[in-house]
Amino acid sequence: MIEEIKEKALEEKVPIIKDGGLFFLLEFIKERNAKDILELGTAVGYSSINMALVNKDIHIDTIEKNEEMYKEALINIEKANLDEQINVHFCPIEEFKTDKKYDLIFVDAAKSQYYKYTEQFLDNLKEDGAFIYDNMIFHGLVYDVENIKNRNTRSLVKKIIKFSDLMRNDNRFDIIFHEDVGDGLLVAFRRKSERK
Repeated sequence: MIEEIKEKALEEKVPIIKDGGLFFLLEFIKERNAKDILELGTAVGYSSINMALVNKDIHIDTIEKNEEMYKEALINIEKANLDEQINVHFCPIEEFKTDKKYDLIFVDAAKSQYYKYTEQFLDNLKEDGAFIYDNMIFHGLVYDVENIKNRNTRSLVKKIIKFSDLMRNDNRFDIIFHEDVGDGLLVAFRRKSERK
């Protein structure tokens, strides 16, 4: 079932988390016993299905604004019998409001909006929770910005680099950057002094 979703996504060039990144994410959830997860960017439900399968007590809120992807995610989640655990919200991330607190906020949406999402959902992160951001090396392009021919891609990659720098210098977080995992993962833990 999961392999089918993965193969179809790769065939149709739907952006899904790389194997190494997924393995890291699932291990992180197990180690920290994360139960309440917010995912920004559902796509076809591949990562949320994998996360929900870690433990039947896990509950995931995931947000998708693309109607086609949203519908496909619902079908995939239902086929996996996980609709009790995974709640897909069809709306732009900016419009999603909740008072819920999460153990983990997994960010895999518009890369240029990562810092905005951090500010938007910081109060929804539990005291000992963490953000995990995917695509932080963006297919290795962050190491070779000046040679990117496409102007839009170059602009996006510069925004990813800027976000990475902002997070490293943000004294609200302790940062661990896993450049060699998947497409680069950045993990941000809230610092104790910043906890309310």
